[in-house]
Amino acid sequence: MIKESRHEFGFEEARMSGGPVFETGVKESKNNKAIRRIAEPLMKKHWHDKVENLHRIYRVAEYLLHRQRRAK
Repeated sequence: MIKESRHEFGFEEARMSGGPVFETGVKESKNNKAIRRIAEPLMKKHWHDKVENLHRIYRVAEYLLHRQRRAK
């Protein structure tokens, strides 16, 4: 039985567990997942088994994510 909720996803879990600590962890996790999703196609094209390229790709992915969230 699924209960309808007026709150955003994860609200009950945040309220019942660690509160702000849990919420911060969820935000960080979502941010890292978004960066990985942006970096994946870049990795396929530009990685060439070099750690320097890996770090560059993740920096570019972070920049692209930040740029996507800017106010237009």
